[in-house]
Amino acid sequence: MTLDLWFAFVATTIFFVLLPSPVKRLAATFSLQRGRVIAFVTVPGLVLGLSAAFAIGLVPMFLVAFYLPAAMDTLSWAAVAYLMLYVLWSFQDPRAKGPVADNDNLPERRAVRIFSHVLNAPLASARYVVALAALQTQFLTQSTATLLTAAELFIVFLAATLAAALFIALAPSLSVRRRRIRRTSPTGSGKSRQVFIARRAVTAGYRRIAA
Repeated sequence: MTLDLWFAFVATTIFFVLLPSPVKRLAATFSLQRGRVIAFVTVPGLVLGLSAAFAIGLVPMFLVAFYLPAAMDTLSWAAVAYLMLYVLWSFQDPRAKGPVADNDNLPERRAVRIFSHVLNAPLASARYVVALAALQTQFLTQSTATLLTAAELFIVFLAATLAAALFIALAPSLSVRRRRIRRTSPTGSGKSRQVFIARRAVTAGYRRIAA
């Protein structure tokens, strides 16, 4: 591939990772709620998880480009339409939108478990595998369907994903917003409110007890 195509692939990969998605929200929420140490635990988990999804999608796309090059044109146009819908869907996905509360109960607390949780998140759904396979059709052709090009695509994808994951870890507030829970006191001054009971009601109560 030409240098322009490589730069386009890098930019597209970074854009893909930074799109609103449940995986990005998960990594950003862990970084925001657990601190900088855990933030850097999410980076290798996110990179390896998305790279595994990329590799799973790369195998069939490479085989199609190598053995059925005539089908790549039709597949490429269908993939463009799917990617456009995917981008629109990503910005409307309720699982990737909305602020997170300060007291959100995250699924894991230990660093190893957080790493494993973020790693498995892109593989738990076919969403990322299909989207990445559609992305690969824009850069794979019969002339580029070689093992060397496939390896280079994977390495460049891994490096671009690493850059995007570092951005998410270092600036999680740009990916998710906190929703702070307001705790209001019973009165404006902070003192307990005095409750007054009507004198007649109290008198009637005593009369009933005496009777």
